[in-house]
Amino acid sequence: MTAGPIISCSKVTVNGIFAGKPGLLTMLRDALRVELTTIPLYLFSMYSIDLTKDDGSGVRAKSQIAVVVKQEMLHMALAGNLITAIDTRGPTLYAKDYIPTYGGDTDTVLRTKIPLKLERCKKNALQRFLQIEAPYEPFPELSPEEESADLKLMVKPGTVHAELEEYNSIGEFYRDLEEQIKLSKDKIKFSNKERQFSGAEFFDGMMVQITDHAAAHQAIDTIINQGEGTVGYPEAHYQLFLELYQKRKTWTCWPVTASPSTEKYKGNEYIYQLSRAFDAAYCYLLVIIEAAWQTADSLRRRKLIRNIHPIMLDILNPLAGELVQQKLTDEENAAPTFNFYETSAGENNTDKAGVELWGAIRTHLDAAIAAASVVQKRGLELVRFSIERASYPTET
Repeated sequence: MTAGPIISCSKVTVNGIFAGKPGLLTMLRDALRVELTTIPLYLFSMYSIDLTKDDGSGVRAKSQIAVVVKQEMLHMALAGNLITAIDTRGPTLYAKDYIPTYGGDTDTVLRTKIPLKLERCKKNALQRFLQIEAPYEPFPELSPEEESADLKLMVKPGTVHAELEEYNSIGEFYRDLEEQIKLSKDKIKFSNKERQFSGAEFFDGMMVQITDHAAAHQAIDTIINQGEGTVGYPEAHYQLFLELYQKRKTWTCWPVTASPSTEKYKGNEYIYQLSRAFDAAYCYLLVIIEAAWQTADSLRRRKLIRNIHPIMLDILNPLAGELVQQKLTDEENAAPTFNFYETSAGENNTDKAGVELWGAIRTHLDAAIAAASVVQKRGLELVRFSIERASYPTET
């Protein structure tokens, strides 16, 4: 189960009063965790789409979800830049009580307790994504006639809710965060530019380094306008998932098990080792990003950041693609788990954890290769090559 709620701060009463630096930091850390929570949800759904007999609709669905994932990565980077700009400790990503879990009774988000489940890209998952991304009110239950209707008018952006302890939607949360950023003018000092992601390093012109109040507001505007509770923008997450929801019957999915854990795979050496390699690679990605917010040296930053895309595209993607094709039972296939991979370094020594995680990916992949068929070995050897090129930079 998760160690705490995804959004831990009480609902802010927006009445023109600044909640102070501690209150703003709490909201920013919650914003970072919102992004960290949704990325595995959307990646799992994307990985579940079966393209072996695709008519083109599966490719299009995967592409749309990939757009959302890319934007969530940008939003996580922007939230991390904001935290780094006002707090010398910077953000934490690699921590057992920070990485979310999925599928348990208490794994929920928002006042309406939306379940956090890793599921194939079908009706239930897409409806949950719409609930998560809905602007200011819960996504409604739909009648059969409404299932394929244009639902844009069913959400009322001007809706005002009574003050509650918890947020109704991520959009409502970000609306309050935006208000707090506005109220922070002349009250917060922004610094640590050299430890923030720049456009030259990550996401080009969409990235914002937080050096003043205007830049802070620009960063929050980017997050809100691209996705978190926006209706009417063609690339807003709600709109993208709404289109997928209305076309969900046109692609097929692998019969992946829902919200799996790596422990579930212990009876199959090949699947178990693949899953352990995936978990280590996922946590390695988080350590790399976290370390970038701790590093000012430009050469070491380049070495860290150049690993991000290879980890996602050349390691996580092919490992997930192999997992979803492996049969667990006659009815279900395996799937990536996004579990926390614990190291002997603990959670306070980022560099030591990074070195150990890089080694763990290689160890588990080698074990999977040893248990693989001849055909499986070929693909995994390419992944092994990519891992060697993504080593953790311990020195400048």
